[in-house]
Order: sequence, then C-alpha cells, then structure tokens
Amino acid sequence: MTGRIGAVGYATAQGLGHLHRDFVAAGIVDESLIIRHSRPANLHWFPPGTPVVNPRNYSRSPEYDAFLGKVDVVLWFETAWDWSAPVAAKQRGVKTALCPMYEWTPRRPPCWFDKVLCPSALDYDYFKPGGLAGFTMPCEVRALAIPVDPSTWKLRTEAKRFLHNAGHIGHREHKGTRQVLEAVRHVRSDLTLTVRAQHDSGIRQMMREVFGSDSHPKIDLVAGEIPRERLFADHDVYVAPEKLNGLSLPLQEARAAGMLVVTTDRYPANQWLPDWPLIPVEKFERACISSSYLELDEAVVRPEAIAGVLDSVCGMDIREYSEQGRAWAEAHSWAALKDAWREALLA
Repeated sequence: MTGRIGAVGYATAQGLGHLHRDFVAAGIVDESLIIRHSRPANLHWFPPGTPVVNPRNYSRSPEYDAFLGKVDVVLWFETAWDWSAPVAAKQRGVKTALCPMYEWTPRRPPCWFDKVLCPSALDYDYFKPGGLAGFTMPCEVRALAIPVDPSTWKLRTEAKRFLHNAGHIGHREHKGTRQVLEAVRHVRSDLTLTVRAQHDSGIRQMMREVFGSDSHPKIDLVAGEIPRERLFADHDVYVAPEKLNGLSLPLQEARAAGMLVVTTDRYPANQWLPDWPLIPVEKFERACISSSYLELDEAVVRPEAIAGVLDSVCGMDIREYSEQGRAWAEAHSWAALKDAWREALLA
C-alpha cells in the first residue's frame, strides 16, 4: 500500500504528544503539522522545519494548506482541535482519520472522518455501528492497538519498588491518584511508593488534603518532568487504579517494561492484563468529562481495596509476570504493528 500519511499533533510531554512522536519515529507518519504548546522545547521531537500552528482556525493557515498538498491521508489523535480542518482536507481530496478517545468525543461530533481507528476495545465498542456512542459514523471503523516499545523491558524479580505516575493529575482525577494516596494510610506492609507528578502544586495540595501535610513516611514525592525513558526504568510495580480510560499508554508502557501492573479490574484493561493482581471495583457510576461529551462508566475503587492488593504483592517473586510482559511487548511492538497501521490508513 503506497501513499503518504500526515498527522496533526500536539507537542506536549503527555499522552497526545507521545502518540504523535512515536508514530513519527516508527515511520508510520511521513509528514507532521504541530499544534503549538506552551512548552516549545518539545518541538525538538520532530524534524527541523516541521510547521507549527495555533490550535484555533489553523485550517485557514498557509501551513495547513501546504501540509495537505504533501499527504494522501491525515490522522488526528483524540481531536481535530479546529473541526474545520477535516472538512478542508476532504475538500482537497485528502482522506481523514481519527484515533479517538471515547471520553473526549463530543456527543454531537462537528464533522465526520473517513476512518475511525480505535486504540482500545472500549473505544471500538463506542464507535462501531450500533455502538455505545449512540450515533453511527458513516465511515470505516476498526480496532487497532497502539504499539509499544519492547526495548524498555528489563526483568523485574521482586515486588519491592512501587510507582505511581500522576502526570498532571488529569480530568476527573482519572488516574486514581487521590485513591492511591488514601490507600497508603491503610497499607500494612513496609513499602515505599514513589509518586511522580509533572507539576508541583497540584500533587502537594492533594497530599495536604489527604494527609494534612505534603509529606508521608511511605511516599517518595517527585515533582517535575523527567525524560520519558526514565518513567518505568527504576521500579518493579506500577500502581494506577484508573477510573475510565479506554486506551491507557501508561499501563501499556509499564507492562512492556516488565513491571507488575496493579490497576482497576475494569474493561478493557482486564481483557489484556492478567487477572491478578487487579483491584476490585466497588461500583460504576455514570459520568462524563463535561456535559458536551459522551457518557461513560466511571469505576469507584475503595482505598482499602487498593491497599489490600499492594500488601498482597509486596515482596513477591514477579519474574514470571515480568517475562510475560516481554512476550506481550514483542507481539504488540511497533515493528509488529507498523504495517497494519499504514495499511489501515492508506486503504
């Protein structure tokens, strides 16, 4: 399958930025247009001369017009930002594709794409014909996993070093950071949990709300960005009681790195992770990121349940689990899935 694939991305040191960066590095994306971010240093991820535009009305920019002249299909991750952009691409005879995040999809999408490539089983359940979104996209919809990097794997032997990456905390605190902190109050074992956050003030405020202080003897708090390749390098167990994600890059990256992954026993994570050690869900509540976005089932997890799982795994031999992570990573690597992505985009 021949042709040139373009992507409009966001140069942020978070999930959307990493997605675009990885697709470029893997050779899936041939041309990029970058949405400007407040941290311009992230532009070094992309080839020199990559055009950069503001998120509002970029569809009218000369940079976008020149970009469309170089590609046969344009891929967006989660959102088009300027919803006139897919329309303009179609008018130029350029195909459009969306890698959706169901929780960030408007209940009434402003435009349609030619292809919707769903990065998780839950996203697919929303967008497939007759799916949970409540509308039928007049286009091709298929499930296609986001690849991982197996070179990050290393053998983890004992569940000693625990990690939670809070990032920027996230909308609806969807990473479960508050519940992780509250769980520490119930942990009986002698463990230390590293909690990382990209910004200092939010995590320290949350610590004060939970503990009455911005420190705790069982928590090693690290605030500020670190290189992505270091995120999962120095720990054995990744703790993330996620509430609503379909695609979860951190869970995938931790699994590929050989870590023991402790997350919520909810779909779709419980379809591709081993059923141990998943955290039981107390109940699900209907919610949405905001009133204009699709409804979802948000998991409610008790801190005591998280603590119980952490106590049960602390000190365990996790070699077999770590080895399984390597096999999973190789089967879902960029090398293994690159052709499938290019074929899906160019077909």
